[in-house]
Amino acid sequence: MASFTLETRSGDQKEIKGKDGVTLMKLIRRAGVEELVAQCGGSCACATCHVYVFLPEGARIEHMGPGESRMLATASHRDATSRLSCQIKFDASLDGMRVRIAPEDLNSF
Repeated sequence: MASFTLETRSGDQKEIKGKDGVTLMKLIRRAGVEELVAQCGGSCACATCHVYVFLPEGARIEHMGPGESRMLATASHRDATSRLSCQIKFDASLDGMRVRIAPEDLNSF
């Protein structure tokens, strides 16, 4: 089964099994990682599920939409690898991907 590696804010790493069509946010929360707040429940209305995504060679994800870009514009720790985990659907082509939870940001609420 395809999976990805999650790095928490404290640097701990956890292998998370993926499921095609399920968002990274849901997969991370189902794995019991509570530091990914996801306050809006995945409706792209906050940036509390902000992560950094490192794709395996050759893998692609959909480009960031305008709503996601607006939400990340409020994030203090945004960089070129920033995404909202609620906006990325996992599929087997992402096997081996690395995801790091962004630092907590009070502007994200």
